[in-house]
Amino acid sequence: MENLNDKMQNLDSFKKDLKKFTKEKIKTRAEKNNESEKYDTKTAVEICKKGWLGISAPEKYEGGGKDPLWTYEIIRTFSQEDITAAAIITGQFTLVAEILINECQEDIKNNYVPRILNGEINGCYALTEPDAGSNPSEMKSRVKKIEKGWILNGQKMWITNGNIADLAIVYAKEDDAVSCFLVDMKSKGISKTKIHGKMGFKSSDTAEISFENVFIPDQNRIGKKGKGLSVAFKALDNGRLGISVMALGAIEGIQKRLIEIAKNKPSQKNIEDVAKVEVIIESCKSLISKAIDLKSNKKNFTKYASMAKLKSTEGATKAANMLTDKSRDKFANRVWRDVRVMELFEGTSEIQKLIIGNMITGFKAFN
Repeated sequence: MENLNDKMQNLDSFKKDLKKFTKEKIKTRAEKNNESEKYDTKTAVEICKKGWLGISAPEKYEGGGKDPLWTYEIIRTFSQEDITAAAIITGQFTLVAEILINECQEDIKNNYVPRILNGEINGCYALTEPDAGSNPSEMKSRVKKIEKGWILNGQKMWITNGNIADLAIVYAKEDDAVSCFLVDMKSKGISKTKIHGKMGFKSSDTAEISFENVFIPDQNRIGKKGKGLSVAFKALDNGRLGISVMALGAIEGIQKRLIEIAKNKPSQKNIEDVAKVEVIIESCKSLISKAIDLKSNKKNFTKYASMAKLKSTEGATKAANMLTDKSRDKFANRVWRDVRVMELFEGTSEIQKLIIGNMITGFKAFN
């Protein structure tokens, strides 16, 4: 087992390789990917070949077996140059592979997790619907039990990686409660529509998906009947923590540019803005570190994931506003649009406040 000194030395060596890759690959491809509005398959393949997609996954599923800190360091570093590159990690690992690892039986894990981590297949997380976003219990997608499985009908909206997915984690009403299912996206009855013209996250694949009489075999329900929202909310904790780290990375990328501006054009306003952003960075680090520590020790981190997401995404918007007041270059334009979208992902800022308030007071704002 690694001692602390060895662990930190290995992490420092890893960071050097990560920064080099970010500078040579992520930064140089960012604007082209943004303009094309296409998922960066080339970068995704390279990330998988390096073993970075599953660097924190258990070794028995061909992961790296590292602490979650390693995954979050990748997300943070990528986000300093291009948030959508970091979404390759959050979309495939935190919202798909981790659910399979934490919730599924061994045959499902062994069949799918290694193939996701090595880039052979892609997955997506299908919870949101046209009329059910912040309150998923209102979803209209339904399954009907038949011999040897279920029949799924419904529609999902704003699904990251929906067009490229080979499998989907889908939530649907089973009788009157939500259950969770693993769906083969090559099944008959599935149609996908690519969503174009988004304000931000342009190179992140986004889809509307329709399911019409889609068959799901018995073994593909994830968890127990009616316990789908429990699976969903645990996954959203992971997703919110990932978004928080993406936002932190974006703020650090913005701060780098603000410092350059302050050095080239010294003024009280420019220096004050650097100071304001530094305060945001340090406060975000504190909340994120607490959430990662709780997760690493397998403790509940829901409150800290929500606090970190609320603070970091709103902080990223404030920092991006400061940058666009001084610069209208391509990075400033792109990061301003991307960080604004992060306030909506995995629950809006308003939803995070309700979650935090509920955990403090015990009162629920909705079911």
